Amino acid sequence: MFDQLDLTNVVELACGHGRHTAQIVNRAGRITVIDINKENIDVCRKRFPQNSNVFYSVNNGVDLREIKTETVTALFCYDAMVHFEASDVIGYLSEIARIMRPGGRALLHYSNCEDFPEGTYEDEPHWRNFFSEKLMRHFANRAGFRLIDTQITPWPPTAVTQPRIDAVTLLEKSQP
Repeated sequence: MFDQLDLTNVVELACGHGRHTAQIVNRAGRITVIDINKENIDVCRKRFPQNSNVFYSVNNGVDLREIKTETVTALFCYDAMVHFEASDVIGYLSEIARIMRPGGRALLHYSNCEDFPEGTYEDEPHWRNFFSEKLMRHFANRAGFRLIDTQITPWPPTAVTQPRIDAVTLLEKSQP
């Protein structure tokens, strides 16, 4: 699904040390890496010093206020949103819709774990927070997205006997 993103102006949300950005840095026009953890952004600055197309931002963990409205062609969040509180995922959907150009796409990897609704990610054996593919569909629709594709997978991905506790969804912001 990643190959269906327009990399003209892309945001990586919860970038960690930038391992996913490293895969696209030479193909993307502009990349903004965002993380709540300043140390992660510092690692990315050291990792991509020669890449003038990479921009860095430490956010507050709940919004994308540093990104201008309708300027982004793609956003992805991979391996991090599985740990986010459901309320944060829902909040980010509204923020992603705000910053995304019409027709822009978001690729989100999130938890499909409905087993611990009253717990936290620390209570779940694979550190997944309570969320689901159905909730994603519902709230993405309410935020103004069209669902293009979803894949529900086990974790780890190679474990055929593990529950299907992860989901990856490709969304497109609806045209006005």
